Amino acid sequence: MNKLFKLLAIAAAAGFALASGSAMAESTYGYNSTGAGPVVATARVNVIVNVPRLILLRVGADSTAVDTLTFNAAFSGIPGGITAAALTTAGTGNSLASPWSGAAPTFSAPATQALTVFAWTNSSGGGQLGLASVATTALAGISSTDITVVPTAGAGALPVHPGTTASNANIGTFTRNTVHSASWAYGISAASLAAAAAGTYAQTTTYTATSL
Repeated sequence: MNKLFKLLAIAAAAGFALASGSAMAESTYGYNSTGAGPVVATARVNVIVNVPRLILLRVGADSTAVDTLTFNAAFSGIPGGITAAALTTAGTGNSLASPWSGAAPTFSAPATQALTVFAWTNSSGGGQLGLASVATTALAGISSTDITVVPTAGAGALPVHPGTTASNANIGTFTRNTVHSASWAYGISAASLAAAAAGTYAQTTTYTATSL
């Protein structure tokens, strides 16, 4: 009876050790009945390291807010008439006097606006970067293909940009365990403005970094 009780106690203790996550050690022995020569005992230890996967992407200012880039188009003036500066100075009005040659007015391209970009991942295959643009306020004559993005290379050889415009969903890749950075200059051309209707166009461009 005592022997059975001891066996049950040992089994219960082993079960508790397994349930509690306790490590189970390996033990061996070496033996030589003559007492001569070397004997050897070995014991192994398994080591497991779990490293979590993380990917980071930042486009714009170091905050959680979405950056907004606003481009205010401006006429180059009235052909054969008042200059752009005079047109701005005159301001809003009706039946304001100015000669006009009969040529179509043109626009000056607004200055580009740059955003700083950072990306990082420890995923074994690195990361990839894509984008999608959605017009939140439509305007005849303008689409996401008219929004240009001119990238400059930065640290870590970040892929310049997933395409040359904000509508291009080409995929760029970046390597693991390196902080990649670049500057992306956004703009719109004078030709695109000259083809657009009056009003406001707005779009949201979403960049997606995915681990590989």
